Amino acid sequence: MCGRARCTLAPDAVGAACGFGDCQLRLIDHDRYRPSYNVSPGAYFPVVHYEAKDDGEALPVVQAMKWGLVPSFTKKNEKPDHYRMFNARSETVREKTSFSRLLPAKRCLVSVEGFYEWKKDGSKKQPYYIHFQDERPLVFACLYDSWQDAEGDTLFTFTILTTRVSKRLEWLHDRMPVILASDDATKAWLELGCSLDDVFRKFVQPYEGPNLVKEEYGILLHRQWASRPLMGQIVSRRSNNKR
Repeated sequence: MCGRARCTLAPDAVGAACGFGDCQLRLIDHDRYRPSYNVSPGAYFPVVHYEAKDDGEALPVVQAMKWGLVPSFTKKNEKPDHYRMFNARSETVREKTSFSRLLPAKRCLVSVEGFYEWKKDGSKKQPYYIHFQDERPLVFACLYDSWQDAEGDTLFTFTILTTRVSKRLEWLHDRMPVILASDDATKAWLELGCSLDDVFRKFVQPYEGPNLVKEEYGILLHRQWASRPLMGQIVSRRSNNKR
């Protein structure tokens, strides 16, 4: 499961994080995105996907989309619920209509610095921050959709694929995001011509690399989240990457 993340990347840096090197991708609605150390479903993220042109060519773009999938078949007068589908289980994503119809042409990438998970300790929950040791961004496999409300406004939203947790983090939770840690993985997920069977077998798997580490945050930090963003203030933090 992934329900909180840190995303302070500049929109024009997201393409490089997702494997496009120095190529400057076109930005769409980037003014809606607000970098934050504490992001939850319902917030805008810079999302990389291929946009089809009238001539049939598809080009990569970075588009601001809200986290928490709202399927296109949602009723126009219904209030969007971004917490209902902010994650999608990779093991069943090809079986559920809400997700399976998006796999052929609406795969996308989301890049963040890290994500948060909690460990229950009696009546308390201890927050941990999961990230790469060298602090390079994580890239998640995602799906997106568009929905039109009663006023005719179009909303783009996405969901993050999850998988069973890695052996190194199974003490913390039973799920984790699908992390695409190489250019081959990000390219395969975005390239619409790739075999989905091959992509899932090779890349939609738990990330087992030793460079994915955790930091333990103070309980006070956890309590602050309900009322205001973190704004980068760490109340208490301990690194312990041996576990």
